[in-house]
Amino acid sequence: MEFDAKVAEVLSSTRVLEFTTLTPAGGVSTRPMAGVWFGERGEIVLTTPAAYSRKVLDIRRDGRVALLYSDPAGSGLTGMPVVLIQGRATAPEVVLPPQDLERYWRGVLDARPPWADATDDPFYRSAMGWFYTRLPIVVTPLRVDVLEPAVTGGDWQPPPPDGASMNERISDALTRYPTAVFAARDRHGAPCSTRATVSWTDAGTLRLRPARPFAGTSGPADLLWHRHDGHAGDLASLLVTGEAAEIRGEWMLTPARVPRPAGHREPPSYQEWLEDGQTRSQAYLSERGITPPNIDWDALTSYKAP
Repeated sequence: MEFDAKVAEVLSSTRVLEFTTLTPAGGVSTRPMAGVWFGERGEIVLTTPAAYSRKVLDIRRDGRVALLYSDPAGSGLTGMPVVLIQGRATAPEVVLPPQDLERYWRGVLDARPPWADATDDPFYRSAMGWFYTRLPIVVTPLRVDVLEPAVTGGDWQPPPPDGASMNERISDALTRYPTAVFAARDRHGAPCSTRATVSWTDAGTLRLRPARPFAGTSGPADLLWHRHDGHAGDLASLLVTGEAAEIRGEWMLTPARVPRPAGHREPPSYQEWLEDGQTRSQAYLSERGITPPNIDWDALTSYKAP
């Protein structure tokens, strides 16, 4: 699929996109991710650590996906249009080290994420091998929709405590972020998404106002509020799932829950996050009889932009 120069620039420059897959229960699941556009191949490449394989398992079951390029932070673009890509993703049964995904990692490291300078540190290397053991995702675009620029960003103030209720976290997000990503399934059953302003109604549901008519249908949906500084690993976010319905031309969502982003629990400290990631990664590999690949740390370090 060929794109005009403006769309290609958005795909090449956007640092963090919103990636939506279909869940086993028939709903949608949206998360912020880094992606690299391979223009000569007409493909978008994303990856995820083996420790966090849920999105890959979604794709292996149903490869229909949506990618929303809506946040220009870190891209250098002004007046960037929102671009929605609907396509077909594949996630082969391989686990790849950085040296086998050189162009992807060069694209990610070109943004100078805060951890880029740590890759030559011996302690970092011993603790983070699991994080760079990656499952590749390749998306072939099938449809593109170009929308008006969105108001994005948000306040970096500390989030509410872990014990806050769902409604308290939503209320916090409504004051923190100007818009959310609204995702649902279109009339063909494929995921689609857009930016929308969100507010409470007196009935305790959420009123959604997309920038223009939304192609989604009533049913399972989610809302993702997030902001970042141009790096997929340096962000704040809240994901809420529920049931959406279009009523007399207005979209409403009844919130149901806040899914955990990476499993059954959120490790409360950095050390526990490391241990949790190592355990999850080893479990994924062991279940499939895969030997962890050797990581060429010197090669990864060399991919950093000067």
